[in-house]
Amino acid sequence: MKWIQVRIKTTEEACDAVSEMLTSIGAGGVEIEDPNEIRRHMESLGSPDYADRSILDSLDSDVTVKAYFNQEHTPEELVAEIRERLRTISRFLDAGEGYAGYETVDDEDWSVAWKKYYKPFHISESVVIKPSWEEYAGKNGEIVIELDPGMAFGTGTHETTRLCARLLESYVREGDHVLDIGCGTGILSIIASKFGASRVDAIDIDETAVSVAKENCAINGVGHNVTVRKGVLSDLPPVKADIVTANIIADVIIDLSGTAGDYLKKDGILIVSGIIRDRKQEVIEAYDEKGFELIKADEMGEWVAMVFKWQSFS
Repeated sequence: MKWIQVRIKTTEEACDAVSEMLTSIGAGGVEIEDPNEIRRHMESLGSPDYADRSILDSLDSDVTVKAYFNQEHTPEELVAEIRERLRTISRFLDAGEGYAGYETVDDEDWSVAWKKYYKPFHISESVVIKPSWEEYAGKNGEIVIELDPGMAFGTGTHETTRLCARLLESYVREGDHVLDIGCGTGILSIIASKFGASRVDAIDIDETAVSVAKENCAINGVGHNVTVRKGVLSDLPPVKADIVTANIIADVIIDLSGTAGDYLKKDGILIVSGIIRDRKQEVIEAYDEKGFELIKADEMGEWVAMVFKWQSFS
C-alpha cells in the first residue's frame, strides 16, 4: 500500500497545533522532527566532547511535521485543505514557513519501522506510558498507561503534557472531581483517575479527539468515572470541581481566566500548560486580575506550566 507523505515546516510553538490539525483531517500517522529537541539534549549533557560544536551550529530551527494519508485523498485536495487550516492556525500562532511538499511512500517505509523507536517512558515520577505493542510490567508502584502515538495530541512525549502530568501527580487527591479542558487523547484524564479522582469530566472541540479519548479511557480501565464530551467548557453541566486542568495554547488559557473560577470550589486548583515562556507573565497577570493566586510555576524547554489557587474576590 502506498501513502501520501505531506511535509510542513513550522515552528516549535505551533508544531502541536499543526500535528493535531493533520490528525483531525485524517492523517494515519504524524511524525515530528524537532532539531530544537536535539540541541537541548546535546547541550544538557554538559560535555563539549560529546559532539562537535559544528553539529549544534548546523541544526535548523524549523520543526518538520510529516503526515501520512491513504490514497483515498488526492494530493490536490489535501494540499488545499492543509493550506486553509494553516492560515487559521497562523491567526493565533507563528506557524512558520508552512506547506513544504508531498511525496508518495510505501507502507513499509513508515507504518512499522518507526515503532521500534517508541518505547515505554516515564511521563512523571510514577507514571509510565507504553504503546500497545510493547510489554511492560510496572515496578515499585508505577502506574502504566497504554497509549499509541499519532491518534490525537497528548501521548506524553511533549513537554507541555509532561509538565501537566507531573503537576497532576502532585495535586490530585483521593475522591477529587477533575475537569480536563482540551483533553486530546485523554491522557491527563486517565492520570487523574489513576491517582484517585472519583469523577473526571473531559471535553474537547475535536470529534476525533473525543473518540480517541473515550477509547483510551476504556482500554486503561477508567471509563467508569471519566466522561468525555465534545464541546467547550460552557457545555459542561454546572459543577464545582477540585481541580481544573488545561493543556492548550496561551491565548485560550488567558480567555479561560474569566470563566475557570465558575467551575472551581473555593481554594480549588487550576493547572494550565502549553504556555511559551515569553507569555508567562501575561498569563499570570490575567489570572491575578480574576482572583487566582499563583502557587507554582514549572518550566521545561521553552514551555511553562502553572498552578493557581482559586481565591475569588468574595
